[in-house]
Amino acid sequence: MVRRARALNTAVVVQALFFLNAALWTVFGALGLARMVSRPTEPPSIGWIISLLMLANAAVMLWLGWGLGKGRKLFFYLAIPVLVVNSVLSVTDQFGLLDLIALAIDVALLILLIVTRSRYQSIEPASE
Repeated sequence: MVRRARALNTAVVVQALFFLNAALWTVFGALGLARMVSRPTEPPSIGWIISLLMLANAAVMLWLGWGLGKGRKLFFYLAIPVLVVNSVLSVTDQFGLLDLIALAIDVALLILLIVTRSRYQSIEPASE
């Protein structure tokens, strides 16, 4: 019983971190759009593309958080490469405080998912 409660608590933490990551990427995207509007320093199409990619990343984080909260195996296997790519991309550009926060969340999620992988590798739960 205690083990099941601990697994549920970990699942809630994983889901909350994905939602937090989604909020962070939404802020990144909004700041990018605001910066592009207030001082256009690069071609507008590049700014739009980068901002839209950040907002798409936020949507993916929401989707993964939802799927992992349901304990779905597919979402576990999708989350690992997404988190690895996000971690690598966080350090390949200008690195600031928001990048450090995003990297810390990504690494924490990777560790939590790896440690609790048996929860996601069991048989798929029944459809709701």
